[in-house]
Amino acid sequence: MNLSFIEYQPQKVLQAFRQGQFDGLEVIGQADERDFFERCFRERMLSRLADSMPTARKKQEVPRWFILAANLSLKLHQENSFLAFERVARCGGLLSALPPDLAAKHLDVKTRQWALHCQGFNDKNTYDRATPCDQDTLRKALKDVPAAKWLEWFNGAVQQVFQAYGFFDPEGIFIGDGSYLFLPDNPAYEGSVVMWFDEHNHPVEYEKLSPEQRQGAHRERCYKWVSLLHLRGGAYVYAALALLPGNAHEVGPFFKLVEQFVQAAGKGVIKWLILDRGFIDGQAISRCKQDWNMEVVIPARKDMDIWTDAWALAQKQHWTPLPAEPAPVQPIPAGRPEKLRRRVAKRQQTLSQRKQALPPPPAAECYTHSDYCWIGGFRSWTAAAVPIAVVCLRDHYADGHHQDWALMSTYPSAEALRLLGYYRKRTAIEERHRQLKCFYDLSDFRSRSFNAIAAQVVLVLLTYTLRQWQLWKFLEQALANLTPEMLAQQLRLMQQWVVIYLGLAYTQLPVVSFTREAIQLEGAAREKALRKLDLLEDALLAPIPNPRPM
Repeated sequence: MNLSFIEYQPQKVLQAFRQGQFDGLEVIGQADERDFFERCFRERMLSRLADSMPTARKKQEVPRWFILAANLSLKLHQENSFLAFERVARCGGLLSALPPDLAAKHLDVKTRQWALHCQGFNDKNTYDRATPCDQDTLRKALKDVPAAKWLEWFNGAVQQVFQAYGFFDPEGIFIGDGSYLFLPDNPAYEGSVVMWFDEHNHPVEYEKLSPEQRQGAHRERCYKWVSLLHLRGGAYVYAALALLPGNAHEVGPFFKLVEQFVQAAGKGVIKWLILDRGFIDGQAISRCKQDWNMEVVIPARKDMDIWTDAWALAQKQHWTPLPAEPAPVQPIPAGRPEKLRRRVAKRQQTLSQRKQALPPPPAAECYTHSDYCWIGGFRSWTAAAVPIAVVCLRDHYADGHHQDWALMSTYPSAEALRLLGYYRKRTAIEERHRQLKCFYDLSDFRSRSFNAIAAQVVLVLLTYTLRQWQLWKFLEQALANLTPEMLAQQLRLMQQWVVIYLGLAYTQLPVVSFTREAIQLEGAAREKALRKLDLLEDALLAPIPNPRPM
């Protein structure tokens, strides 16, 4: 493994910056993370979660609440390496939220670095502490607990805390799905398997592929991540998870997760369960309806008898045009500077001109409209013990052909648009997969131990959900769909610092000090700094983007 460390070298970087030699600028702050932990402490959220958190220690010198808080701080900084703990503690807001007798943090006037003074939780150290506990303590606290205990904690006790704090809204919309976590091709990753995938990362049987298809296939070592996600208005709550070998079937483990959630949070919390066709199981879906009073919405497969029966009856039914979805409108903030307004308008004009210059797509690819019909009371699915309703849909194209698909549901009322609206929300969990893997480094595993891997997945999902809680309850729910970088920009971090990067070195300056340095630049150095500042200004003043349609 190749490790690159970015070192704090203020004199070197500042001298190069004055000559126009630097690689990037970044605005950082600690107020947002401090606010996160202060609210968690004030609401007693951390203590409630930590009381039930699993541990392998008989003698707990470092309390579990701090083990949990330190790991949440790492995940807020998208760090999975415990070696980063001291750096995260130095530049983050966790220590500022702790009592002064436990940790103190101040800026050294001479060195311009944060000076840390931590009391710690025992008297074994004879030197000054930089952090309340060592990074190795955090690592062992996670790795020594069996993976099953971490999953049991998240799927049980954590969900009970979420229920007590009102994380689940009365509408009760939940989505289930599975995704693959790719790993380095190292057999030391416990419980992992090697599989073949196509160019869209869908699993395939290599022996059945044509020579052309084999060219796009790739071999990956992987786990399978199965999750249950709650849509809380515009925010998201992870309600359960399972971590399996990549070749394991997800249907049985998923419905086991649903059962565990009902045991933890109670009946009636899940009112609507939205699934993809990979979770078709007549007995399990029937149990959701009969035992737990959930309504399930799931697509039908074309090889099912209920599909054949529904489409035979649909030919004699009245078909209704599906209302067109309005195009999303991006509002312009009232306080946006005129310079940025002109820049955005020019960019949109350029994109429009490029789109008009493209040749028109073939008629077979030009979607025109859709229509639907609803048919209820099917009993032809022998595996299901409850009546099933079917919504048949046809997507029409300009050349006259149409693509047919159908939704099945245990919901008995003829509300086809409602069912379709719920199913469209299923893409929300796919977007969460993308964000967590691409921006939160969910699968960036630094250990091959399955215990540590399970703990990492649990803590990433817990951190993500607690961040969502902070947004919908205390800040602004419209921020809940953003990536970490865009979220940091929108929160307008106070106590800001400007970081200057040069190769593997950096320095950080208070905003006032950076401003003094910047206005003294001349010539090419000044022009380069202005270009970088223009990019920062665009990012900081950009409006909150509309969430993707669901």
